[in-house]
Amino acid sequence: MAPLLVAFYIMTIMIRPQDWFAPVLGWQLVTFGAILTTIFSFPTLLGRGPIVLKRIPQMKAALAFFMGLFFSILSQGWLTGVWLVFQEFGRVLFFFLLVLTVIQSVSDFRILLWSVLLCIGWLAIHAILQHNIGYGFGHQEPLIRLHKDMGEVRVWVAQAVAFGTFNDPNDLCTALVFAIPLFYVLFKTSNNPIQQMFALVGVGVTAYGAYCTNSRGGVIAAFGMVVSYVLTRVKGFRRYLSAAFAVTLVTVLAPSRFSGHLVGHDRAVLWGDGIAMFKDNPVFGVGYKAFGDLSSEHLQAHNTYIHTLAELGLVGYLPLFLIIYLTAIHLRRAVDAIKPISSQDALLLSGVYSSTIGYMTSLYFVSREYEHFFYLVMALAITAVIVYCDRYGLTNKVFGNIKKDVRNGLFWGLGSVVIFYFTVLLANILG
Repeated sequence: MAPLLVAFYIMTIMIRPQDWFAPVLGWQLVTFGAILTTIFSFPTLLGRGPIVLKRIPQMKAALAFFMGLFFSILSQGWLTGVWLVFQEFGRVLFFFLLVLTVIQSVSDFRILLWSVLLCIGWLAIHAILQHNIGYGFGHQEPLIRLHKDMGEVRVWVAQAVAFGTFNDPNDLCTALVFAIPLFYVLFKTSNNPIQQMFALVGVGVTAYGAYCTNSRGGVIAAFGMVVSYVLTRVKGFRRYLSAAFAVTLVTVLAPSRFSGHLVGHDRAVLWGDGIAMFKDNPVFGVGYKAFGDLSSEHLQAHNTYIHTLAELGLVGYLPLFLIIYLTAIHLRRAVDAIKPISSQDALLLSGVYSSTIGYMTSLYFVSREYEHFFYLVMALAITAVIVYCDRYGLTNKVFGNIKKDVRNGLFWGLGSVVIFYFTVLLANILG
């Protein structure tokens, strides 16, 4: 029952029928979904909640990130902002805990996976409708943006958008691209012909939907998936060297090649603004949601990593980096450990790994460290590792020495700051 209620909760967040479906227009469905799921999951939360906190280091890192929000606000003397953090991010953190607590088995995980993919399938159809007939569900029209300004001639482009978090072409596109490897591995691993047919159709529909967004975010996500393929085939220091090279490539080339028009402002300049904010406030940052007030033309960073560095400093950035780092290495280890035992389950986890790394890469072009979907992606990956490791008794092998992993994560987190600093500097020099 609880996993199905989590699926309903996810639907209210991703599809948001309360924003477009007349019978429930204006209803507080997200709040209703949260309360309903909590009531039916309360015994599980009481029993497994402490275990999740103890067993899953990403949950501890999320709590540390939560504390980083408070420190960033208090360091600026904004005492009333404490309640704002509880209101806005507290529910996101609880959602993360809820998913990690409720999903306990492979069957629970498959319910979670299919619920996410069904929602993304709906988003893809919505995008395709906007592209072909001019509006999607709820008669929502696409976003019309200036693509090229050549004086007397201006070229405009239509970009599909959806509701809530996905009311931005980049967010919508990254979600659609995220689903493509998952649909593919479900097609390859499922024994149910109906599921296979749906998964195969899902690959095509989400790919076409991503095209309809006309977004650079999909290109970056696809690049991340290619990088994930490379990283699974190199070991040791070469793996981290390859990752550093990929970050440099994206930072230097992507803003100039894919920028189009960001309200007349280049992303590399905004990233430079973020690095400057971090230099002035390296420990606690400039404060929660203060980036837009301090950046050029009052725009957001459009980069989760730099946005977090600027607003929260190291006290917020390092916990967020740990969530991402630990999720990536646990997934990779799980794939390697399960491959000799079950090629099908290893293939499924490989799909989750590719999708997750692709999404992590796309975060270079969206600022989403405070949003539900980021934590849903992380929870999907973490629960995949846990339930399949439990199935094959590989928990100790995959999770290994948590303290060592955390130390390595902190080391590479600090190293990533140095990489960001010099690559953003280079990107701005190159123009």
